[in-house]
Amino acid sequence: MIFSPRALTATVTLAMAAASLPVTAAAQSQLERMEVLSERASALMNEAMIAQLPALEGNMPDPAWDDPMRAAYGCVLQGYVEASGEAAVDTMLDEMEAMMETATAESLMSGAFGDGVQLPEGMSEVQAQALMQDCGVMEIIMARMAESGAMQVMMDQ
Repeated sequence: MIFSPRALTATVTLAMAAASLPVTAAAQSQLERMEVLSERASALMNEAMIAQLPALEGNMPDPAWDDPMRAAYGCVLQGYVEASGEAAVDTMLDEMEAMMETATAESLMSGAFGDGVQLPEGMSEVQAQALMQDCGVMEIIMARMAESGAMQVMMDQ
């Protein structure tokens, strides 16, 4: 599979969302926005992966969030808010929403997707990746890939 690290990072960044802790109305709004963005980005990622490896058709995980996914992404968003503040996270969400208006599986594969989206000020890519790992997002994503059969299809190639 050929995905640029930037495209994958942008897609994973789009997958992050709000706090699993008690949230304010603004944080709830961030959660809802992030969930919509994440599900759309995941659907595009599925399309892109199937375009590159047709055997994945019917074996990709459902992009819809469940409670464990929501809690894990909530942990990540909480880290974003703590590091950068709600206004910076809102700015990132605004950029993501604008990017998603024209996003396609092809733009994801080419690496053009995500060029205009920046992590919130005060958050590095290394910190974002650490949050994804520490909050359990990567574990859930890998489990979903295994459960759907996608992981096995990719390993068989």
